[in-house]
Amino acid sequence: MSVEQAVRRIRNQLRKYSARSVVDVALHELWTDRGSRLENLRAAPWIALLLVKWALQDRMAHINLGERISIAVFDNLRQQVWDLPTALDGVRSGGNATAMLRKLLQQQVEFQRAAGWGFLRWAALIARRPPNDALWQRFRETLGVTPDTYMDLSMALFASTMEGRRNISDRFFDPLLPSYGNAVGQFMNLFVRDLSALRDELQKPTAQEVRGRAELAEFPYLRRFPFIRLSPSEVTCWHPLVLARGLEDAVHLRLSDYGERYTQPFSRIFESYVIELVLETIPDAVTEADYERALGANAAKVEALIREDGCNIMVEAKMALFTESVIVTDDPETVFRKTARVRDAVFQGWKVSGALSSPVNPYHGGQQTENYLLVVTSRQLHLGYGDMLAKLYPSGKLAFPNEQAEHLLPLQNIFILSIEEFEDLMGGVHADGTSLSSLLRKAAADNSDPSTAKMYFSDHLRGNRRHGHQPALISQAIQNSENRLKKVLSDDGATER
Repeated sequence: MSVEQAVRRIRNQLRKYSARSVVDVALHELWTDRGSRLENLRAAPWIALLLVKWALQDRMAHINLGERISIAVFDNLRQQVWDLPTALDGVRSGGNATAMLRKLLQQQVEFQRAAGWGFLRWAALIARRPPNDALWQRFRETLGVTPDTYMDLSMALFASTMEGRRNISDRFFDPLLPSYGNAVGQFMNLFVRDLSALRDELQKPTAQEVRGRAELAEFPYLRRFPFIRLSPSEVTCWHPLVLARGLEDAVHLRLSDYGERYTQPFSRIFESYVIELVLETIPDAVTEADYERALGANAAKVEALIREDGCNIMVEAKMALFTESVIVTDDPETVFRKTARVRDAVFQGWKVSGALSSPVNPYHGGQQTENYLLVVTSRQLHLGYGDMLAKLYPSGKLAFPNEQAEHLLPLQNIFILSIEEFEDLMGGVHADGTSLSSLLRKAAADNSDPSTAKMYFSDHLRGNRRHGHQPALISQAIQNSENRLKKVLSDDGATER
């Protein structure tokens, strides 16, 4: 039996139960199992939410009519889904073990990653733009509120659920209504659906894009709507980490509908932010603008060049849509095709390392200089490092352009970090005075041995990080939002927002 056939069999078993009863049991299980990160892994909440998705997506299953599913039957179906990858998936023809492992791990990793302030990042970056800016306007048109209001209401919502509230009364936002008015309703409309509306959402092309075996690896689609309305007077959160990931992704997912009209202007903002993170920690880093002034606009360059302890550390930012299909696939050809932007960054690193090896380059550090490349992506792509990327691709697809490139920037010296990982890396170096070059040397050495290699750069930081340091963008966004909320809650007057 194929995975697709097994999935159809499970979906057919669900069909005789009312979708409402599947939702009720899933919520009971999700909030009963909720606990530590290890408990989250054992409970596999993504499977319960996948069963909810299937039950609501199937129009042959009535929302309210039909048998009520029992906890025992629900748990049996969860076990059947859990058994699918190990029993049936394996390494497909033309695939490889690295791609299979990446696919199976990613949604588990996302349920282990702690909730943080990253949900403010996109809105805070756009909030810096003037209100007449096209991207700022697009944000307001698409999300229904201004970037500042989005951050304020997100802060309130995030705090409530992280405190452990399963249900939020419609009166929760009442103290904010005099100042935020209709924006409260617009904001909640982004994240709340009743059963009928959620069923409609699950019929849309975006919800149908990931099907069959790929669905087993998808972080719950319901993160787009982390609250379900089951009562006229309150909404229920599926799971705190589903809300956390939903808030983090909300701006990007909704603006992605604009395609290049979103990615082109935001790419420049993202690149500037990566440079900003570098300069916060290493003020004497060479920026792209510095490099252009020294070598001309046509010179191969990266966002930032850090020269430290006999090392050239190149930082290149890559922002793109990076849709869910690149995350859930275990097909090497698909991974190769959908990560072209990352590949561009690697080739750029090879070009710049070659240029830096020339004695006439003003940033030439000597023939013994080591080169490292940090590729910073706008979302977690689960690509790891250079050697892993080469293994994810079809054999020979990530080939050095020449012997010099292989000598100057070997694959083990290339790391692919999400923006969150890069913030943590720069923050750790800033707070602890850690040597970035020493960190990268050890990480490269670890990754050269399969027994010590780490898929995520954040794992290289665990033993080094002693103090936290928020990027200025995030800490300022938190402070500004807290100040606005405190003022609103202490004022009697209303302010138009």
